Amino acid sequence: MQNLWKDIRFGLRMLAKSPAFTAIAVITLALGIGANTAIFSLMNQILLQRLPVKNPDELVILRAPGPVTGHVSSDGDSAESFSYPMYKGLRDNNSVFSGILARYNFSASVASRGQTDRASGELVSGNYFEVLGVQPAVGRVFSQDDDRVPGAQPVVVLSHSYWTRHFGGDPSVLNKVLLINNVEMTVVGVSQAGFFGVQVGKTPDIFVPMMMTPQMTQFGETLDGWNDYWMKVLARRKSGISEKQAEAGINSVYKPLIEEQLPLIKSAWSADKRQKFLDKKILLSSGARGRTIAQRDTGAPLITLFVMVALVLLIACTNVANLLLARGASRQREFAIRAALGASRGRMIRQLLAESLLCAVGGGALGILLGTWLMRILTPMVVSSAGIQGLTERLDPTVLTFAIGATLLSGVFFGLIPAWRVTHLGVSDVIKDQGSTSSASLAHVGFRKVLVAGQVAFTMLLLAGAGLFTRSLWNLRNQDLGMKTDNVITFSVEPALNGYDTPRSSELFDQLRSRIAAVPGVRSVGTGDVPTLTGDDEGTNITVEGGPQLAEELQDVDYDAVSPGYFSTLGIPLLSGREFTEGDGATAPKVAIASEAMVKRFFPGRNPLGAHFAFGGGKVKPDIEIVGVVKDVKQEHVSSAIYPYVYLPYAQRPKLTGMTFYVRSTQDPLQLGTTLQGEVRQMDANLPVYDLKTMDRIVEEDLFSARMVAVLSASFAGLAALLAALGIYGVLAYVVVQRTREIGIRMALGAMAGQVRLLIIKEVGSMVLIGVGVGLPLAYGLARFSESLLYGVHAGDPAVYALGLALIGLIALAACFIPARRATRVDPLVALRYQ
Repeated sequence: MQNLWKDIRFGLRMLAKSPAFTAIAVITLALGIGANTAIFSLMNQILLQRLPVKNPDELVILRAPGPVTGHVSSDGDSAESFSYPMYKGLRDNNSVFSGILARYNFSASVASRGQTDRASGELVSGNYFEVLGVQPAVGRVFSQDDDRVPGAQPVVVLSHSYWTRHFGGDPSVLNKVLLINNVEMTVVGVSQAGFFGVQVGKTPDIFVPMMMTPQMTQFGETLDGWNDYWMKVLARRKSGISEKQAEAGINSVYKPLIEEQLPLIKSAWSADKRQKFLDKKILLSSGARGRTIAQRDTGAPLITLFVMVALVLLIACTNVANLLLARGASRQREFAIRAALGASRGRMIRQLLAESLLCAVGGGALGILLGTWLMRILTPMVVSSAGIQGLTERLDPTVLTFAIGATLLSGVFFGLIPAWRVTHLGVSDVIKDQGSTSSASLAHVGFRKVLVAGQVAFTMLLLAGAGLFTRSLWNLRNQDLGMKTDNVITFSVEPALNGYDTPRSSELFDQLRSRIAAVPGVRSVGTGDVPTLTGDDEGTNITVEGGPQLAEELQDVDYDAVSPGYFSTLGIPLLSGREFTEGDGATAPKVAIASEAMVKRFFPGRNPLGAHFAFGGGKVKPDIEIVGVVKDVKQEHVSSAIYPYVYLPYAQRPKLTGMTFYVRSTQDPLQLGTTLQGEVRQMDANLPVYDLKTMDRIVEEDLFSARMVAVLSASFAGLAALLAALGIYGVLAYVVVQRTREIGIRMALGAMAGQVRLLIIKEVGSMVLIGVGVGLPLAYGLARFSESLLYGVHAGDPAVYALGLALIGLIALAACFIPARRATRVDPLVALRYQ
């Protein structure tokens, strides 16, 4: 221990003697460690973190892939949706799980203390908290007795974060009555701190018993429909039961249940499809990290970014290793003398490692500060733009451990090899190493060239990746959305949550449209049932009068209920026919407007105007007349493919729950925000307005993932390019010093300045060619791994790689400019006296 403290003190003195070297090494490492810390923080919270519940490794997620019929509610994987009768059968008859829970997200309008707010709710089975092992912070959580009779237990448990935000952590909230979706509900408890539900990115504010489903939901979710798939199911394995045994055990229960369900299926299924239904099996996947919807959407971008930022740290370490090699070359005489005086090689390596680790610690400390700052920037952006709730900006113990581990590994990585090479020479070797062409010096330079070639390889990889992601973002930004988003502001209301029935909701929407249209600065206003570019959709199969015979999977269309003025407000071109008018009311003949894609599929070679169709299949009467055709629109996402779409007047919809308003302005649309909220308040002061934002903002949010990957990858590539340039410069500067005598002789014999510059360029050329030769295949491999993130560009795009090669060439030329210039200014007389 005493020797260790001596090494540390001596190392601090040596680093203090070389402040420029120390500052460059520390800052270089800080950039790499800081970027890694920030990206790892996001990756840890979204992809790696386990649920804060009892024994999360015992949890499993149930999936039942295969044919279904009826209503299916899905948030990314329809195989995870189950009906309540199926859930109840599995829960009550299995012998392999200690408990099976069910849950379902719903939107809530919560009135308390004289104001109404929109909240995120979760319907949960009575055993939800028991199965998860989540305890109450205040009061109690649900039991099975709270979930036996439909509508009998109007009670609610608040999440700890919602209780803190809205009630200031006041324990007296217990037994108070809240008006939730127009139903009086009694607060019975608050869940434990740190529990945010079972799905990353979804943070329920309130928990309500599953038996309150009819009172809470607006989309027809039922507690008795076998063909109504809507709830998500998780289970906890009994102690000693493996996942394979649990899967076999639950399928022995599932088989008779689907046999019981089959007679209830009224769809015209073929015998083959019915057999496939009977052959369905439940598959289990780990539930330790909860439901993995957010992970599926963000996993590839985060892993790609982490690989890229890890390469930046590797390049930074290589750069510091190069600096240490250059510094070590000037200290070889010192260590040779130490060896002659009896110092062991291990003792000297330990001394140099101490200096390296001190550099690493300085870089790590600064990097953690930088990473914390980056987390404060990135985390709110991910929460607001990507909609992944529950992320924290704090440096938690896992991230801190990662940062410390990265720091120590970096110190060993960039310190060990230089220390090994610097201490391998004896006194006689150092005495011989007085000429610039000695084998020791050549080997020393050769190893540094290998390190620079590695930097070039990784830089090529990052430049190619940045080029592909940037071009992909460019392609997305220049997509024809089928609409004009400029000067349009949008907001949503959901009056059904406040007790409005469909006629009253329709009247409210009509009056709001009229009031908003009269606001100064408003050019036009339209509404739609399905918000645009938010990933939402509604779809069903249709039957077309005189239509072609299509395969079952081609009979579906997406649909939206819209108002008069919807298409003109969003700038969606009308190709033929007419838009909806105020005359297309509830009692008027049913009408619809079709998209181009719908016409191409269902009306090939004929005029769709005046044709009729009906929703559903079998013996339905086509009674909806097509009165117009509009251009195809990117409805779900900017990157989505075009699907057949049909639009209906919202006045002719049998059920309305909410509506999204689109307002085109003659001025900055954000200036209308307060006015629009005021118009809603004048109609109903208790009706929450949510998602108030411009359409341009919605487009930016939809492109957030692509933009984040492109911007960060370009930043990492730029940093890598700078580090590579410094590495090349360092080696070439050392080479010029080593070859000063040779250059002087060449110039004395008549060599021109251009020939000397060519000599230096050849030095850099070999390093670049080796680096590019290694980097190109690696870049292609990363691009293939990340191909799902690309849009309109493929992994092998030659233009991107050509640009990367050109940038590498420019970096190399810029790095060798000063060394080449210095070489051409060598005085032959001075050079001949060199050493």
